[in-house]
Amino acid sequence: MKLKKVIQKNIGFYFNILACVHPKMLQRKGFALFCNPFAHKVKPHQMQFLEKGIAEVLEYENYKIQTYKWGNGSKKILLVHGWASHSFRWKKYVEHLVNNDFTVYALDAPAHGLSTGKMIHVVLYAQVIALFLQRKPEVNAIISHSIGGFATTYYLNQYKTNNIEKVVIMGAPGEATDFFDFYKKTLGLSSKALEIIIKEFELQLGQSPTYFSTAKFAEPLTIPALIIHDKGDEATHHHYSIRLNKHWKNSQLVLTEGLGHDLKSKEVIQRVVNFVH
Repeated sequence: MKLKKVIQKNIGFYFNILACVHPKMLQRKGFALFCNPFAHKVKPHQMQFLEKGIAEVLEYENYKIQTYKWGNGSKKILLVHGWASHSFRWKKYVEHLVNNDFTVYALDAPAHGLSTGKMIHVVLYAQVIALFLQRKPEVNAIISHSIGGFATTYYLNQYKTNNIEKVVIMGAPGEATDFFDFYKKTLGLSSKALEIIIKEFELQLGQSPTYFSTAKFAEPLTIPALIIHDKGDEATHHHYSIRLNKHWKNSQLVLTEGLGHDLKSKEVIQRVVNFVH
């Protein structure tokens, strides 16, 4: 842990110097680090499960997106994972859904799992979701976790034409500005350095960080939604889901205790399956 803090401090020191001597380089390097999930590689036992599904690669711009399919049920659903994760996180969900007459699809986000790339952000993730659902218009439900929930909410707001009838959002963050606050605090960035990195964010995504808010994206949505968050989540605070529930007209909120950010329990799985069934 001490070594990690030293590395973070050194990166912050380097970025603060770049802000003064080479701001253009800081724009590129700072944004790249901000969007790099440093995702874990797929482990052998995880591959054993993933290989039970039908794998297909979806090409989007310069990315190769790994997708999976399990089962042949009459109901079609897409699973959207979170930050630094991949499709294996849905193993228990896949098993339950397949047994409840679902065809289950999952995809690895760019820079995650077996997909290519070095960065991920909400707009890119939503674009990948949109492309997948264009290819699979029979999908009518989404289960999402963490930043996958943020991207799903953004997708539903931005891409009005879709066949989605039910959505599950679990442990989702609420504001892009919080990511930058955390980034600044963790690395010890100067205000000048942060402003330069935000400038690149705005160039790449076409909007300022304040634009990216799940509660704002949810305001026009009427699709039935189940929002789940743990009160002890240390990665994303549960007040975001309370706020999301207030802005999402046709949503229900479930607050758990003792499950943390992962939200892994038989009870949560059963509630999610019952909701989308």
